[in-house]
Amino acid sequence: MRARVLVVAAVGAAALLLLAACTTTSTPPPPAGITAAQKAAATRSNLEQRWAIVTRENPALVAPRVAIVRYTNYLDAPSTIAACLRRSGYPGTIVTSSNDVVDPTITAARQHPFDVAHYVCDARYPEDPLELGYLSDAQEAFLYSYWQNDTVPCLRAQGLAVADLPPIGQFGEGYEDVGNMNPYAHLKTRDGLSVAVLMTRCQPYPGELYASSASR
Repeated sequence: MRARVLVVAAVGAAALLLLAACTTTSTPPPPAGITAAQKAAATRSNLEQRWAIVTRENPALVAPRVAIVRYTNYLDAPSTIAACLRRSGYPGTIVTSSNDVVDPTITAARQHPFDVAHYVCDARYPEDPLELGYLSDAQEAFLYSYWQNDTVPCLRAQGLAVADLPPIGQFGEGYEDVGNMNPYAHLKTRDGLSVAVLMTRCQPYPGELYASSASR
């Protein structure tokens, strides 16, 4: 009798394993982040905007050519830029409580040279485009699909009028390109239903998207 029980148990266990194998679906891999070329293009775009601010009173000035030392993140960018400026001849440079990098000892006559030096340090230690939210084409498409196929139907199921998303753009504007399509950005809620509550029912972002960016 004991042998028979063991055989039945073994058969049952095998059946469960077979059933699990048949019903388990593999999770699709997260989309790849921006390529090295896209990262470089995003960095150039950010620095061009920075230089335009520096030369707003003299737009004919040409930006100095600067080699990237390394990319920074939101944690070390201010302190790194401040240290770079101190090494560049501005020992009074500090990081404010709002994470701005300034030199309160700078006179009006030295403000422009300081701004140029600030640009050079920004160019040597630019912020990683992933920190700024830039997405690859694959990530944009992934996010677009999630909003269109998951978030929009979920919000409609809550009794809200939500339009279909417009056609997706391509990488170039970065996160803001797709970010403007976020259904929550144009949402009109009804009485008794707050956005905070809606976000617990209809997740605004897929976690896989940003996990793939952080891993790069």
